[in-house]
Amino acid sequence: MSGGVDPGAVAANVAAVNERVVAAAGRAGRDPGEVTLVAVAKLFPPAAVRAVLAAGVADVGENYAKDLERKAAEVPGVRWHFVGRLQRNKAGVLVDVGALVHSLDSLAGARALGRRAVTAGTTARALVQVEVDDREAAHGVRPADLAAFLDTCRAVDGLEIEGLMVMPAPADDPEATRPAFRRAAELAAGSGLPRLSMGMTADFEVAVEEGATLIRVGTALFGPRPTRRPGTTTREAGAPSPGGGR
Repeated sequence: MSGGVDPGAVAANVAAVNERVVAAAGRAGRDPGEVTLVAVAKLFPPAAVRAVLAAGVADVGENYAKDLERKAAEVPGVRWHFVGRLQRNKAGVLVDVGALVHSLDSLAGARALGRRAVTAGTTARALVQVEVDDREAAHGVRPADLAAFLDTCRAVDGLEIEGLMVMPAPADDPEATRPAFRRAAELAAGSGLPRLSMGMTADFEVAVEEGATLIRVGTALFGPRPTRRPGTTTREAGAPSPGGGR
């Protein structure tokens, strides 16, 4: 066991999740190879990233830019995903590590990513977070505003929009998230976007059935999440991020 992480348990969990993805894809008549498992390592140590990498999962998600930067420096060979709330002053970190940003929901964020990418001589990649539930306090672009938002983002130098991300309202029954997933899939298809990030530990099978190409899974792979990362207070650890994975 390394850093409180049991690589054998992680490997067994990865296999179990992959089996569930295959079964869900089969029910929907999909190729399971179309679905990318993103292991969300929020608050877990670098040893957790090494464990999923050893188990064959090269796509890893982080909620905090500082943690992503630190782990990227420690663990090579990872395709990084940023699934937390996008802050403009952290855009440079995300661009530098080549992370796919799942949570783009503002023009200011789009322009910040584009500027940093142009300066670095590269292209920032992002998914637009959409809000398909009727929640006033939720983050995400509303369906009625999506076309105009995408047009503006597509005009930003240094930025490539690859798809959409959705995080439905929490529900005890995974089936309750199906309408949101289906609506997000419709929006992605209508926008000509191939990638669709949706589904977490509690509902990723429903998401796969409805067309997810990326699922953000943490607890099912690593077990219960730590309440905070070493060296931080509980407040600094923060509440769950809008684009995260469980």
